[in-house]
Amino acid sequence: MTKHKVKHKFISAWDTSAAFLFDFDGVLANSEPLFRRSWNIALQPWSHEISPEDYWKYWSSLGEGLAGEIRRYGLGSIDVPLARERQKNIYEGFVNDGMVPLFPQSARLLEMLSVDRIACRWRFCIASNTPCKLIQKILISGGAPVPMIVGGDNLEKKPSPDIFLRASSLLDVEPSSALVFEDSQKGVTAAERGGFTSVLVLNSYNRGLDISSEFVIDSIQPILDLLTERGLQ
Repeated sequence: MTKHKVKHKFISAWDTSAAFLFDFDGVLANSEPLFRRSWNIALQPWSHEISPEDYWKYWSSLGEGLAGEIRRYGLGSIDVPLARERQKNIYEGFVNDGMVPLFPQSARLLEMLSVDRIACRWRFCIASNTPCKLIQKILISGGAPVPMIVGGDNLEKKPSPDIFLRASSLLDVEPSSALVFEDSQKGVTAAERGGFTSVLVLNSYNRGLDISSEFVIDSIQPILDLLTERGLQ
């Protein structure tokens, strides 16, 4: 299929969708490098460092996390609860210090989607494994509006579809009528398991990974272009 036809199909899918669900880390926030940094600091007592290649593939995209790292490298000496608590505190410190950046277009995208129109408001939601309070702080620090957020608080994390299903329920839309924007295999899998249409958003970290999705866009810029074309400037 030509690029022109693929773009036309994506635009058609956008125009016929009732709602849009956005992953946060890797789609709206350039947070993954700081997640890796927080884990490497947390694992220092056990003299282990996560390589960039392992992090982007196994942690960020596949969602294997610490359990996968332990399995691959035989790290039986790690105190898992302590390591996880250390990482949580370190990353929260990064967030509280305003160190986690949004991607350049993210604030503008959320502003445009939040604009009141004559007949309705765009139905959209951030749907992420990350806790709501951390997402809120990162958005505020980045000067972006804070929309509805469904975080990983008390929900099974991706690749389970629970977060997306909760978001679509709150927006009162059927999964089949919502577009999900993701950057990882675990997120695309969660969307597919829930009956959603997935859109893979490329960034500098996932371009070399083998992630299959119904649609692929180079960044969130094509969404801004669509909104501008439709008069939401």
